[in-house]
Formats: sequence, structure tokens, C-alpha cells
Amino acid sequence: MRTWIQCVCLTGLLCMSSMSSASEVMLRDFLKQVDTLQADFEQRITDEGGMTIETAKGIFSLSRPGRFRWDTASADPDFERGPQIVSNGESIIFYEPDLASANVRSFDEAVQQAPTIVLVQSGEKLDDVFTITDYGLTDGLSWVALRPKSDDAGFNELMIGFDNGALAQILITDMLANETRLRLTNVKTNQSLPAALFELELPEGVDFVH
Repeated sequence: MRTWIQCVCLTGLLCMSSMSSASEVMLRDFLKQVDTLQADFEQRITDEGGMTIETAKGIFSLSRPGRFRWDTASADPDFERGPQIVSNGESIIFYEPDLASANVRSFDEAVQQAPTIVLVQSGEKLDDVFTITDYGLTDGLSWVALRPKSDDAGFNELMIGFDNGALAQILITDMLANETRLRLTNVKTNQSLPAALFELELPEGVDFVH
């Protein structure tokens, strides 16, 4: 569930749209201009000491306002797919095929539980929600950090890395100092994505948790 909450918070960030330093301008411009996005992702979670806790890979899709999908590749040969998170803008489904379990929440409920999701609908509150710090060029990427002003955000910091203006990496630090690093490749923006992509049909026998 920790990984899913981080993904949802991340999705809220990616759905924002907007003066300062170059990396911050890069973030604001990117989020202003992108209506749809699809990319391959590789995720690695490490603890405070740098030990790997979890790895995953898959495909991330986004269509504003409010629609997103995380398709995680299965690490179990008995299951075709790994965990999925799908939002159609009204509800969000967290589906775990290996457990035959799905957690369904209303979009409004998710906003209350993870305040950053409000940015899926509006980018006007960016500066109200985050303290923004521009880190400039580090390891070949232009980095900008966003620290939530709310104590209930569930994470300490989001760092966004751009490669010549293209979204390349995202680093999330949680309250336990664990780090989730996502590397995005094959990023495609503003291409037509079918509405059906953001609907999830679940097989019979799935246990629904509301």
C-alpha cells in the first residue's frame, strides 16, 4: 500500500500545471503543456541505509483531468499482470491480481486522504501546497524539489529531474527516509489515449474493499 500511495501522490504531481530558477520553470512549463503522457517506468525503493527494499517496472499513462493508470509488470509467472492503479476521474481502483483483491475509493475520498491529488484537477495551488527549491544541474539532470507544507502528506519530498526539458526521473522520500526512485523512458506526450484505457474490468471472484 505504501508504494501505491506514493504512486498516487506522484500522479497528482504530474497532473499539475502552472518564475524562478531554470529547473522550476522547466517543471511549470512541462506541466502546463502536457495533457497526456505515457512512459515506461523502472522503480526502486531503498531504505535509509541504501538497501533495496523493492523493485518494479511497468507503464504509466496519464490524461488530464483526473485520469491515470499504473500497470506494473508481474514478477510472478502465475499471474499475467502485477498490481494496477486506475482512475477514471471519478473513482480509483487499486487492484492486486495475486490477492484477487481490489480497493475502490471515490476520487473525492482519495483527495482527502492524499491532498496532493487535488492537483489532478487544478494546478493553481502549487505554491500553496509545496515549498519549491531549484537544485539546478546535478548528475546531468535539472532537478527541482517540492516539499509539502501539510504534515499529513505522507512523504517528505518529491524531486523531479529533467533531461533537456524532458521528464526523466522522480525521487520520493517518505516519512521513514525510504526513497522511491522512478526512471522514465520512452516518454510520449500529447498523444491521443483512448478513454477505455482508464477503465478497469476486473475478473469474477475479486474481493472488493470499499
